[in-house]
Amino acid sequence: MISDLPVYTLSNNCQDCYKCIRECPVKAIRMEQNRAGIIAELCVSCGHCTAVCPAGAKKYRNDTGIVQNWLDEGSDVVLSLAPSYVVLHGGKKGEIVRRIKASGFTRVSETALGAEIVNRKTEEWLEKRRPNLAISSACPAVVNLIHQYYPELSEYIVPVASPMLVHARMLRQLVGKQAKIVFAGPCIAKKYEADNSEGLIDAAITFDELQDILDEAPSHDAMANLDSWFPFPAADCRIYPMEGGMIRGLNSVPKEYHTMAFSGMENCKAILSDLRENSPDTPLFLELMACQGGCLMGPGVTTKGSVAIRQLRIPNDLVNGKHDKPWPIAIPAIFPPAKMARRASFTCVHSEDEMRSALESVGKHSAADELNCSGCGYDSCRELAIAMLDGKAERTQCVSYMRRVANDKATVLIEKIPFGVVMVDDQLRIVDANKQFAELIGGDLPMMFEATNSLYGADLKKIIPFYKLFSAVLDSGEEKVEHDLRVDDKFFRVSVITIRKYKLVTGMIENLRDERTRHQVAVDRLQDVISKNMKVVQEIAYLLGENAAYTESMLHSVIDSHEDKD
Repeated sequence: MISDLPVYTLSNNCQDCYKCIRECPVKAIRMEQNRAGIIAELCVSCGHCTAVCPAGAKKYRNDTGIVQNWLDEGSDVVLSLAPSYVVLHGGKKGEIVRRIKASGFTRVSETALGAEIVNRKTEEWLEKRRPNLAISSACPAVVNLIHQYYPELSEYIVPVASPMLVHARMLRQLVGKQAKIVFAGPCIAKKYEADNSEGLIDAAITFDELQDILDEAPSHDAMANLDSWFPFPAADCRIYPMEGGMIRGLNSVPKEYHTMAFSGMENCKAILSDLRENSPDTPLFLELMACQGGCLMGPGVTTKGSVAIRQLRIPNDLVNGKHDKPWPIAIPAIFPPAKMARRASFTCVHSEDEMRSALESVGKHSAADELNCSGCGYDSCRELAIAMLDGKAERTQCVSYMRRVANDKATVLIEKIPFGVVMVDDQLRIVDANKQFAELIGGDLPMMFEATNSLYGADLKKIIPFYKLFSAVLDSGEEKVEHDLRVDDKFFRVSVITIRKYKLVTGMIENLRDERTRHQVAVDRLQDVISKNMKVVQEIAYLLGENAAYTESMLHSVIDSHEDKD
């Protein structure tokens, strides 16, 4: 387990379902020995895999322990609270501040204060530089995505730090270097951003982690008078977590600019891919957010509710609030983009022959075989082939390939068995059968089998007279039932075995008139007789031994009693 990374895998929990691969926007997952591990150098830390993994194998680093230690030690711990806190607590501003202070935090400040500075600095930069394309820097997952996968667009990221970093820089100048600054929000990528903040942020926790801390805190009634934000409340930029929230907080964007907001990694990728090929015809400012619906839907909060329901929790006074309180300090807001860069470690280009060989290894011999079903986690068979060549995927991920392999193995096994085999469902319809079964039953069945090499879908009730034996096992759910049956001049031993209780059974039919079968039956029955006789002998020996020991004990007691009298 690599728990120092923002996102990691608990390998033992992985159930080989490929759901994380389907969700990962950059396919930063490597399959090894049927376990999906995160490739750290390719991951953009969006954390979406942690929200969809059904087995809980994908985790984000839990920093609750270190923050709780600071609180227990009585350290000066200041909390920068993301504006999407309303997802947890609605608009009860005083309530949340009291609860946080009751848990040991000395001061609580709104990250939205940093967002206000970010907006003003962004406006100044757009007015001064007037680039044809500008991309907001607020979402660290999108910034990572651009730096790693669209590096040619990095120059268009507005060179203004994110609200979290700007706010932390503001707080650091107010509270000093000795205080601990902790960020809390719905974003997992903030953990990566905090790790690279050069000491501005001491820890970044999710709202779920914050909730764990609050749940352990004492009653906050005594904090009734300590409900004020430090140094004062935020205003209009509290709407930042909504899609388009940043743009709504901009006051003076140059008139020639089109402003657009989009959310969701797939949307962001499509837009960035298009921009890489085509420059916009008119000046464009883009607000891009990794989470579909904005930060309100971040993976670091498990509160139920759609984006609409969560937006309804934001009161009007949070959306339309204003203040004119200036900061008492000058805040530089530029950060070097290189500090956020973590470029992909390799980019492989594979020849068409290599691609064709990889595709053929999973049974894709032509374009018609490429189903593009996404069962493997990739959008197309060719993407899977590339991942296989890159060492990120395994052949066993292809569902159709593995189904064919399983069917082929089953077919070979059934064909090699020297007696008749038939598999039927709960409607007594044949799922599979071998040639020996058709020949044992006789009549028109061998001809039917030769015509299609299968009896799939045939009604067992119309084929054999002892079908009720199969019905009985399906109805009872017994593991195995065995009978010797006469059918006209034929003598069969029929074994019916449950494959799926009440749903699927297999019948094995032996011809007892066959010399090899008779010999094997005789051997089996002789072994059964010997086994039962040995069991009886052992039981008799045990009883005799027990009786002898009892008799000996009684005789000794009698002898001892007479010796005592003498």
